[in-house]
Amino acid sequence: MQEQFRAGCDRLCRAIGHEFAQPDLLVQAITHSTYAYEHRAEKIPDNERLEFLGDAVLDLVVSDFLFRVPAAMSEGIMTKTRALIVCESTLARVARELELGHLLMLGKGEWTTGGGDKSSNLANAMEAIFGAVYLDAGYEKARSVILDLLDEYIQHALTGDMVYDYKSRLLEMVQGTRGNSILRFVIVNEEGPVHDRVFTAAVVVDDRQIATGSGSSKKDAEQKAAREALRYLSCNREGCQVRDDQESEE
Repeated sequence: MQEQFRAGCDRLCRAIGHEFAQPDLLVQAITHSTYAYEHRAEKIPDNERLEFLGDAVLDLVVSDFLFRVPAAMSEGIMTKTRALIVCESTLARVARELELGHLLMLGKGEWTTGGGDKSSNLANAMEAIFGAVYLDAGYEKARSVILDLLDEYIQHALTGDMVYDYKSRLLEMVQGTRGNSILRFVIVNEEGPVHDRVFTAAVVVDDRQIATGSGSSKKDAEQKAAREALRYLSCNREGCQVRDDQESEE
């Protein structure tokens, strides 16, 4: 078992492009709190502190990259683009590509309930790994690892092709207003024959239509409408507002 674990760690190191000078950092990065608790007599540290650090390093690396994109983005667009890149869905996808779930050190209960493929566990472990690389080799190495692993997703976010998270990101934004704004998706039109139906969905916030999108399914239409809404909507705890440039277009 130990040999299999070491072989798995070696494969992970090759995949992320970093050989740890301090291997214990990698072990800590993949140690879930449930495992640490079950082995508390051995005083094994879990990955939560590394996750905290890695989250900050990840935000800085992606923020710096977006700031330096030749086509200068506004602060609002950079914030929304970064959120697409560093979200749980993206990090979990990267972790699955690395087959990280097989290496996670989980408590028995967490393991038997599918914790090795739980998106939150995978995303948290990825952040912890970023933190571990930073501690092991410094910022530049962490930056290189992060940008290499996230390159595909960064490009998708920049070109507007990262569609899987638009709706959930929009929901997250509006929910952050603590109930001061209300979001609805409404199918406003259906046309075409049954075998080639086209649906049009609208994003409605506080009873105001913000954006629409069309697709071959209701889900696709809602994703496209959410993508458009993210271009124009800004939210804080007080509520949501439409940016001035969208106001002028209306």
